[in-house]
Parts: sequence; structure tokens; C-alpha cells
Amino acid sequence: MGLKKFLYNTSKAETYLNIASVTMICDEDPEKNLVKMTRFVEDIKKAHPQVELIVFGETIHGWFFNHEKTAEYHHSIAEDITGKTTLLMSKLAIRNNVHICFGINEKDEGRFFNSQVLVDSKGQVTAVHHKTKMREKYFTPGERLVTLTQIKGVKIGIVICYDVQNKEVNKALRKNNLDLILHSLADDEDPREFGIGYLARSYDAWIVNANRFGEEGGHYWNGWITITNPMGEVCVKGKEKEQYLYYEIGIVKQKCIKRNIRRIYVRTSRIFHIIKNIDLTLATVFDRSKVKNSTIK
Repeated sequence: MGLKKFLYNTSKAETYLNIASVTMICDEDPEKNLVKMTRFVEDIKKAHPQVELIVFGETIHGWFFNHEKTAEYHHSIAEDITGKTTLLMSKLAIRNNVHICFGINEKDEGRFFNSQVLVDSKGQVTAVHHKTKMREKYFTPGERLVTLTQIKGVKIGIVICYDVQNKEVNKALRKNNLDLILHSLADDEDPREFGIGYLARSYDAWIVNANRFGEEGGHYWNGWITITNPMGEVCVKGKEKEQYLYYEIGIVKQKCIKRNIRRIYVRTSRIFHIIKNIDLTLATVFDRSKVKNSTIK
């Protein structure tokens, strides 16, 4: 048995969760995106009947950029949390006996949120996370750093894209001792997997990314997605096409001594990861434009 398997052996997991993460080509028309999301859910369920959670990316029911009318466009496609997208996803969740997590533009009494919604297999909304650290002025910042929920006793935290770069969010993710982080994205590249390599070694949790792909309002998204484990390893990954990743994650409950040894190992590997990518590290700290739109900007 290798060191990594000794430190985190999923064959001894107490709980398993079968997850699919989607990177999707989005249309300017939300109606077309709902059709595509429906097809993804049904195709995934057909190929993997045991799937329990399907994750879609940030504001996935529309474009993220739309030339010079981005704010106007986002407001025009915004809907109530109980609106058309959530209603459709709830029906899909019931019909396919699966949890679904997806991003929408939410409107609520004159405010607009970048929201990630989770509906359970009974079609009930069990979590809504509002993106907190906004660079886009047309969205209202959320109040919760991380939204907590559970599936089958698996402790889950939901965050959206740029939020993970904030120190307060980082601290909240660590403090809550999560089993799984759902990280929805509208992100166009991650050079040499630098960003996800750093994040995967930071939270002692599984991380599932969901993204978007293709040309969109004059902007190109390369569609990178990953599922990483608490050892900081990328278990499955993909980019440069519309697709989904499927993986069975295992939640291993460990005694204090082994858990602390594993944390030391992972944090040491994070140092080597930073040194190995020192050019990207320095660019991140001193000149963010050199790692344009990577996970850590």
C-alpha cells in the first residue's frame, strides 16, 4: 500500500456519494439552456443510474458575458428563486431521483444575486448560496461566506468562483471541517492546474468544480473542470469540450493522529506546488494579469 492510500484510503470510507460535474456550452437564450440542462440530467442518469448529485456551473441558465450590455442582460434573465429554472430542476430531480445544484441570476425585491441553488431528490430547495465577493456591480453581494448543507450526512459547503480567493471565505471553509466543497465557476483557464492544485491542498475536503465552455459574448471559456480529493490529488479532469465528469467520492473518518499526519503531508505538498510553479505564484501576488482569470487571480 502506497503512502497516499495509507493516509486516505477510500476503500474504507463510511459514506460514498456518486457525483457528476458538468461543463456546458451556454446559449444567450435561457430557454435553450434549460433544454440542454434537462438533456444532461437525463443522459447522466441513463449512463450512471447510481448518480446522486449533478452539479452545474455559475449562472448556467444564460451567458456570463454579453458584449457591452452584460448588466442589462443579466437583469433581463433574472428570476425568482422559485421561478422557471428551479421549478424545472425540481421536477427533474424528482423524476430522476437525484440532487441537482445549479447557478442562476436571482432577483428578489429589486436586488439581483449571483446564486447557486441545490434541490434534493424530492424537489425541495435545500440550499441557496449568494456569491459574496462581487467584481460585477450589477449583482448584490451575499451575506453568508459559505452556505452549509448535507446529503446523506456528507457535510457540504457551497461557494461560487471568485469567492474562494477571499481570506474570510478561506477561513470559513477550513473552520467548518467540510467533507465536500461544491465550487461553481465561470472561469476560462487555470494554467498548469496551478489554482486547483493549490485549492485542493488547502481545505482537507473533496472539491467538485462545475464550469462553462465555448464562445460567449466575445469571451472564450475553455471549460476546465475537476474533482479533487482531500489528499490534494486531481481524480478526474477535463477541458476544451462540453462534457461531464462522473466520480464516486468516499468520505473517510479518521483518527486524530492519522488525520494530522495527512494534513501535514498535504500542506507540505502545497509548498512544493507553490515552489514548482513559482512564476505563477509571483504573477498571482504581484501581477494578476499574467494569470488572467485563473482560479487564483
